[in-house]
Amino acid sequence: MSTDQLVGAARRPARFVGRTDAGRAGNVAQACGALLPFLLVGMVRMGAFAEGDTFWAVVAGRQVTEARSVTVPDAFSWTIPGQLWHPNAWLYDVLLHLADAAAGRVGLSLAALLGVLVVGCGVAVAGRVLGAGAGALAVTGILGSLVLVPWLSARPQSVSYGLLLVVVALAARSVEWRGRRLAVGIAALLALSALWVNLHLAALSGVFATTAGMAVVFATRRGEWRALMPRACLTVGATVLGCLCSPLGGSVITSALATRDASTAYITEWAPLWRANALCQATWAVAALGLVLTLVAWRRAPRDVALPVWAGALLVLLVLGVSAARFSAMAAALAIPAVAVWATRTDWDGARSRGRVRFFARGVAAALAATYVVLAFLHLPDVGEPTGSIASRATVEAIPDGCRVLNEYDDGGWITYLRADDGVLVAQDGRNDAYGAAVLTKVQGLIDGDAGTLAYLARQDVRCLLLSPDRPVVAQAEAAGWRVAAADADRVLVLAPVG
Repeated sequence: MSTDQLVGAARRPARFVGRTDAGRAGNVAQACGALLPFLLVGMVRMGAFAEGDTFWAVVAGRQVTEARSVTVPDAFSWTIPGQLWHPNAWLYDVLLHLADAAAGRVGLSLAALLGVLVVGCGVAVAGRVLGAGAGALAVTGILGSLVLVPWLSARPQSVSYGLLLVVVALAARSVEWRGRRLAVGIAALLALSALWVNLHLAALSGVFATTAGMAVVFATRRGEWRALMPRACLTVGATVLGCLCSPLGGSVITSALATRDASTAYITEWAPLWRANALCQATWAVAALGLVLTLVAWRRAPRDVALPVWAGALLVLLVLGVSAARFSAMAAALAIPAVAVWATRTDWDGARSRGRVRFFARGVAAALAATYVVLAFLHLPDVGEPTGSIASRATVEAIPDGCRVLNEYDDGGWITYLRADDGVLVAQDGRNDAYGAAVLTKVQGLIDGDAGTLAYLARQDVRCLLLSPDRPVVAQAEAAGWRVAAADADRVLVLAPVG
């Protein structure tokens, strides 16, 4: 197939899913195709809260609201009591607190759904900018969700994926816009970056993505650099300035670095790719495939303006994903609309093998969609409750008032959410930037039963253990006369002897 034929195929209506109409009906279909996969995922996530971070964020949001400050003293732990810290997603925490205050479990579950739908909205905007077909967006989104589902939950990361898509889409459009339209676009990019950085410090990734996208445009259109330079500088400058529009000011960078430094050794999503789990590595591989297909789509339409921006943004996130696996999920989300463009511009009827691929892709997507519906129904009784390996509500409620607890990392937020008002203090939770690596290392040593652990706990007046039953310190405590007060499938609550 010649280059002219490939370009002609790129301009023909897509037969993967039907026409990409420019009219209102086509726009609605395109938006629905982008939103459908994430509506299904969001329905599943309403009843599958697998992370404790959601729950401490609710209490942190309440603390920020009451203090009217983003810098607050720690009131949740016995390891860093009173230490000043600032949530790296303070506005998201406040919104989560308001949702919980308004409707409790239902409010949290709806917040999870809306957060995932933000990703769908980002895919819809990006699909519109790139020119992806409605059905291609739906099929690609559902297939891509296979690796994204574990990353999408009631956490600020979900919102970040969606906002990243919109920021890169605006950056891609800014290359084409002039005059008043360019001014409006730059203002929108500034406002969106400012909103994003207060929702989550991951907004800094938008700076890397837009800068890399502009660099690729410059590299491939060197003859147009005089016309491109002002727009590129405005685009990158708007994202940088927006990221400084935070109560933290320039310290957003040091805060983000502190979170990274405190998390690399303990949190899988912050680990280098070679030390990450299979999910992180699979996510990176899927995103890398997305970059390849983006480049193929760009080759078919070499004068396309948006795809080189997308390729640059994807590339820099993949590079960042090698040192911190969490960027792989951002790259995978960003790849979805670009892969949908490749699918839209592919002549699936041109060869029998392509037709088989299309049939298989549609079949797998339909099966996944049906699976999500079933899972959403099965998880319906659990909306707003933690799932997975986390202490049950009954076990946490058995902790005596005012007790200091040595707990598992994932349980800290859940304990704080349920028992902070009762004076229960935890050893650790998901606020790694507040604790720092040294404290987390110390707590892990206590859980592992390092020499002198029980004596240290006595000096710190820690009289409750809420841990997995196979932890060494649990056996040591029971041998020293501590008693089991409650237990569930994943955790045991052990109390120190009275007196």
